Amino acid sequence: MLDVGSLTVALPMGGRLVPVLSGVSLALARGESVGLVGESGSGKSMTALAIMGLLPPGARVAGRIMFDGADLLAADEAQMCALRGRRIAMVFQEPMTALNPLQTIGAQVAEPLRVHERMSRRSAAARAGELLARVGLAPPRATPDLYPHQLSGGQRQRVVIAMALACGPDLLIADEPTTALDVTVQAQVLDLIAGLAADSGMALLLITHDLGVVSQTVDRMLVMYAGRVVEQGPTAEVFAHMAHPYTRALLAASPNEAGGLPAPISGQVPDPAHRPLGCAFAPRCARAERDCTRAPPSLVGGGAHRVACLHPHVAP
Repeated sequence: MLDVGSLTVALPMGGRLVPVLSGVSLALARGESVGLVGESGSGKSMTALAIMGLLPPGARVAGRIMFDGADLLAADEAQMCALRGRRIAMVFQEPMTALNPLQTIGAQVAEPLRVHERMSRRSAAARAGELLARVGLAPPRATPDLYPHQLSGGQRQRVVIAMALACGPDLLIADEPTTALDVTVQAQVLDLIAGLAADSGMALLLITHDLGVVSQTVDRMLVMYAGRVVEQGPTAEVFAHMAHPYTRALLAASPNEAGGLPAPISGQVPDPAHRPLGCAFAPRCARAERDCTRAPPSLVGGGAHRVACLHPHVAP
């Protein structure tokens, strides 16, 4: 259903165009779930914004984004507006910026129904109430006439999910949907998204920095670093081998059930305008050799599990 091929995005910075995504490819079938994993600045959200047609002004895009046979890179704004919220929906990471503080939550959930489905005000309001109940916001816990500031962070995120699901989209993009939520609420929200996606048969693209989240949520995963995919494959295979040093570092930096302290990754994701010539992770990698600094490695592998590393960890 979704086919992204060799996607490259460049943004104007300091008077020149700077690549922020380089050769990103992913495919997503109807009913499938895929995770995009990586630190802030890895290009995960930029990939989602490119799919949604919401890139900043001046962005230059090359490659391919096909959705159910339609070329999204060739679509005009009117065509994208018809898709957004109806067939492709997005759950943003900060619900307070996604919700209008001056409108009730019922009115905001009803809006896509009135715009895309041409429902009457009364019918849309009734359907909004059903959607809010579906995400766990039924009376007396919450009512459609409440305003965003009257809800907790977890409740606001549930409202955003209800808005995204209103028109029964074919593809749901969830961009860090549990940011700033406590651990218990995080688990509830993630279970809710995964359950709703499975029940409705829609495709799910989950964006997160937490490998623990994807291990329990998605069928396949792509690990991104500095605008490139560095490892990808079925989730179980990636976790079984963890060939790229960055993937292993991400896992070590994630909270674990045993209660051990996370091990932070030394250094930072390079600025897009000053990325190394070779492997972008080389300056932070304990396995880096001289050949890692010459050119970015390509994704290689004999099956669905592929890795972009000249000195990967070898499965026992």
